[in-house]
Amino acid sequence: MTRCTGIIAEYNPFHNGHRFHIERTKAQNGGRPVIVAMSGWFVQRGDVAAYDPYIRAKWALENGADMVLMLPVMFSMAQAERFAAGGVGLLNSTGIVDSLSFGAECGDATILSRMAESLKAESTEYKAALTSTLSSGKSFPAARSAALCATLGAENARLLSCANNILGIEYINAIAKLNAPIVPMAVMRTGAQHDSAKTESGSMSASAIRTALSGNKTCAIRHAVPQSVYGAVANLNMMNIESLSQAVIYVLRRLSPSCIAALPDVAEGLENAIYAACRENSGFAGLTMNIKSKRYTLSRIRRICINALLGITKSDYARHPLPEYIRVLGARREALPLIGEMAKKASLPLVACRADYDKLSESAKAAFEKDIFAAEAAQLNGKAISEFKRKFIIV
Repeated sequence: MTRCTGIIAEYNPFHNGHRFHIERTKAQNGGRPVIVAMSGWFVQRGDVAAYDPYIRAKWALENGADMVLMLPVMFSMAQAERFAAGGVGLLNSTGIVDSLSFGAECGDATILSRMAESLKAESTEYKAALTSTLSSGKSFPAARSAALCATLGAENARLLSCANNILGIEYINAIAKLNAPIVPMAVMRTGAQHDSAKTESGSMSASAIRTALSGNKTCAIRHAVPQSVYGAVANLNMMNIESLSQAVIYVLRRLSPSCIAALPDVAEGLENAIYAACRENSGFAGLTMNIKSKRYTLSRIRRICINALLGITKSDYARHPLPEYIRVLGARREALPLIGEMAKKASLPLVACRADYDKLSESAKAAFEKDIFAAEAAQLNGKAISEFKRKFIIV
C-alpha cells in the first residue's frame, strides 16, 4: 500500500511559499505522494475564498501536490481547534496518509510536540490564568499569550505567539485526540510571514497577494506566485465577501437574538450586539468592525456572520464533530491509482458524483448539503455552476 503525507491548507491563492512547502515535504518524506485537504468556498478568517476550490486545486496539482480533497465548510471556516480536527480527521479517514506536514515558524515538530504536552500538563493552571486575563477585557489571542507567558515562561510564550506554530500544535493535539497513526512533520516557514503586508525577498503572504489583486496590481505578484497562477489570475475575477454584504445583512435581520445565540462562536450576550449592529450597517466590513472589540477578534465576528448566511449552528457542530465523506477535487494523472487504494482503505465514503451522494447516510447528506449551499452562496454575484456539474481535475 502506498503511504502518503497529508497537508492541510487554504491556498488562497496558491503562492511560491506553498510550492516550497510541498517540495520540502517531499524532500523530507522520501518523495512520497502528497495529499492536500484544502478549504472549499469559505476560509478560516471568515471570508469567501478568493477563487473557487477547483481552480485552487488545479494550481496545487500543477505545482507538486498529488491529490486534493475538499475540507467541508463546517471545518474550513471554524476556529483553529475545529479546523485542525476536520483536516486531520479527513486525512486520517483516507487510510493511506501516515504523516502530516505543516509550515511553522519553528521548523522542529519535536519541540512543538513537547509544547503541546506542556500545555496539557499545565492545563488547570493555564485555564485559570486564561480565565483571569479574559475577564480583564483582553481579546482571546492576547489573553492566551499572557496566560502562556505566566505558565510556560516567556520563551515558550514567544514560540506560541506565532500563528503557524499555534496551528501546528492544534494539528498535533488533533492527532492525539483522534489517536490517529499520523506522524507530524514541520517545515520551517521562510520569506513573508503569515498575513504580512510586506514583500520579503520576492515572497508575499496570501493576504498581501489578495490585497494587490483587489487593487488591480497584478504585476506586483509576478515573482511571488508560480507562472501558472500568474497567468490565470489576470483572466479571473477574485471573489470578495463584500459582494455578499446584502445577503448577510438580510439573513441577520431575520434572526432573533436567540437564533443568533445559536450560531457557532456566539457567547456572553454577543448576540445582542450583532442584533443591533446588523440594523445600523448595510455593508459587511462596517457591520463586522462595529461588532469587533478587544474581546472578540475580527475573524471570529466574520465567521459568525457567514455561519448565519450558511445556516450553520452550534447544533450542526455537535452533530458533525468530524468529516463524514471524502470529496476528491482532483489528482495528478500518475496519482490516479491512489483513488483506488483509498476506495479500499478509507473509513469514509468517497463522493465524486450525484450517485455517490445518493448513497450517503442521512447525516453525511446533511453535512454535504452545507457544502452545496456554501458553493451556491459564494457564487451569488456570478455565474453559478452546480457542484454536481463540476469536472474532476486531472493534471
